[in-house]
Amino acid sequence: MSLIKTISDSAQALTPNERRLVQSVIDSPANAALGTASELAKAVGVHEATASRLAKKLGFNSYADFRNALRDEFIVTNETATRFEKTIAENDSQTILGNLALQESDALSNIENFITADQVNRVAEALMNSERIFIQGSGNAEVLALMMTKRFRRFGKDVHLLGADPRSLAEQTLGLRKGDIILTFVFRRSPSMYAPLMETAHEVGAQTIVIAGASGAMAFPSPDFILAAPRSGDPDAFQTLTVPMTVCNAIIIAAGLTSRKASLTKLERLGKLIERFQ
Repeated sequence: MSLIKTISDSAQALTPNERRLVQSVIDSPANAALGTASELAKAVGVHEATASRLAKKLGFNSYADFRNALRDEFIVTNETATRFEKTIAENDSQTILGNLALQESDALSNIENFITADQVNRVAEALMNSERIFIQGSGNAEVLALMMTKRFRRFGKDVHLLGADPRSLAEQTLGLRKGDIILTFVFRRSPSMYAPLMETAHEVGAQTIVIAGASGAMAFPSPDFILAAPRSGDPDAFQTLTVPMTVCNAIIIAAGLTSRKASLTKLERLGKLIERFQ
């Protein structure tokens, strides 16, 4: 199990200070992996004992074990990026494009350390088995929400793209019921609508899915399914959508395979309708 999933499963039980520590680890995992409990606690402004308690709450015997897990997940797996960086340097092509390609390659090569094929398949099955799908994405995630809406409509699913305006969101989720499913995105921080959306879904028995960056591990209330992996780029600066876009495409492909015959039938019908309307 990845650390992001471990943190997500434990998020509800964490104290405010422990959540601050976790957010610091998520934002700068390499610094936490190379530092001591005392250094991490001091940087965040909490007592050193808080770091030790956090490690134990996450299932580790000590902070040292937690730090080792951080090293395994965020540092050892950088070998691919190191090799690629060497290639770029040798070919004298350290351009913006080359550096971006390096970052994307690094993030994509590590994606299966955070998200398993089984997780993707279970999310795809949940979406295909749902009565209705409600998709919401704010900010940069809007393009991903629109893509997922279009893709699942092509499978013949009853899909609704939710807005970000509070009143519109309230109106659109008024008829939410058991058998429905909500798919949303969480990147740097949980959007203001996140908690109300999860609470509304849980009240009526609808399922919830979150596609997230590393900080998605702190999303609360916890969704039924979370697919979280670090995005490429500087956590404090520019980050791309390559990783979550790849996760979305994997879900789409898995969904098509889940209901292969029905999906192909709907796509054939769509092709005929497109010809008719054109």
